[in-house]
Amino acid sequence: AGEVRATLAALEPLAREWSARVEQDDAVSKVSIVGVGMRTHTGVAQRMFAALAAERITVKMITTADIKISALVAKADGVRALRAVHQAFDLGKPRSLQGAPVVPLPSAHRDLAGLTRQLSDMEGILVSGVALEADQGRVTVIGLPDVPGNSSRVFQAIATGGIVVDMIVQNHSAGQPELSFSVPRGELWKAADLARKAAQAIAPTAQIAVDESIAIIHVGGVGMRTHTGVARKMFGALASRGINIAMINTSEVRLSVVVERQRGEEALACLKEVFGL
Repeated sequence: AGEVRATLAALEPLAREWSARVEQDDAVSKVSIVGVGMRTHTGVAQRMFAALAAERITVKMITTADIKISALVAKADGVRALRAVHQAFDLGKPRSLQGAPVVPLPSAHRDLAGLTRQLSDMEGILVSGVALEADQGRVTVIGLPDVPGNSSRVFQAIATGGIVVDMIVQNHSAGQPELSFSVPRGELWKAADLARKAAQAIAPTAQIAVDESIAIIHVGGVGMRTHTGVARKMFGALASRGINIAMINTSEVRLSVVVERQRGEEALACLKEVFGL
């Protein structure tokens, strides 16, 4: 609660300066699915959203990271959402392990003090890398009704096409949700066509916007979990060079932004300099 108040106090003067508005909603819960296999497997987002839709749970916001998808839902639906996603991915204890004996690890693998020291040292590394993906494109779906199941149907179509989605961001503009996602540029128009057909099957007036001139910049480091200011430093550096940010995604250890492709190399060099890499 204290961090929320501090955030609002920091944002409200800026909002007044820009004639904007700050809205707060603390009646929400976040449900996340995490797995390394997301980097190479399709259909993870579709399965997650289908599970929520089956429970008639409306998704208020979507964010993704390298190996994580998070959905914001009403706090009253939080426990049901968690159970639904848990069941959808069969996250119970595998039957093959039930009743199996517990085998202690050799002492060489139980040096907890050494492991703790190693992790503490890693936490001190605020940013350990900056990377550029210049081969991405973005699809935005506009005009889908804000009801459970619609995002699932769009990503089911994308998964059927065998396309791996990277960033996903859903927010609201002019009272209706906008769903944006990035895919490899070679799959961009195929993804756009699949998304258009799925969206217009739901709402004939739904529209698709395609941007093939984007790049994604990733800033990562284990120390981001316990240190503040990385986003401020990153956004400030890009703003000082007039580089606009089109999408933002965050996780505990990574911050990703979408910029114009023609500014990608400049943004990469800028951030490497800022973070001393």
